[in-house]
Amino acid sequence: MCRIIKDELWQKERQIVGSLHLQYNDGGYVPEGAGLLISILLRYPEVGTIYYWQEKHALQFAFLIKDQVDNQFAFNLEPALEVFHDLEGTEMEVCAIETRQEEQVAILTITRDVNTMTRSEVGLIVEMVKSKFANRLVYDETYLPEDELMFQEELIGHMLATVSTGGIDKNVVAVREEGRVIVFNN
Repeated sequence: MCRIIKDELWQKERQIVGSLHLQYNDGGYVPEGAGLLISILLRYPEVGTIYYWQEKHALQFAFLIKDQVDNQFAFNLEPALEVFHDLEGTEMEVCAIETRQEEQVAILTITRDVNTMTRSEVGLIVEMVKSKFANRLVYDETYLPEDELMFQEELIGHMLATVSTGGIDKNVVAVREEGRVIVFNN
């Protein structure tokens, strides 16, 4: 019974994703990998920018934080992700955590390989950043109904699986600007 319901939900999601036909400004269609970036930004407004790095087959999450950030968070996050992957029975291929100071804002970037990343890990990363930098995190507050949030999480999981096996044929970046998500390829 559970399997049948799961299969029906999967079919429904495939139909919805297939019917989105997202387009670039130049008229070309957005590949499913770019849809992954869009879904992450829709589901997690705390992520300011997300970048797909083709050469490393990795996602780079960027968070904006008011004031200075010390490196202690990076020292805590990486072991937490290692424990998460130990529990999942996988080993990370790419894991880099960096901070860069830009005047009154620090940019925290977390780079993870797509092959071993799951939607649960995406949520874990965002929740850890939120809990550490709650009052200092810079982001646009957006509202999505609970069912839409759950749907975006499911999409993220399915698109991560698709992108991990097929990849994206170019570097792609998605940024949040004034309540919109903008996708660029380079």
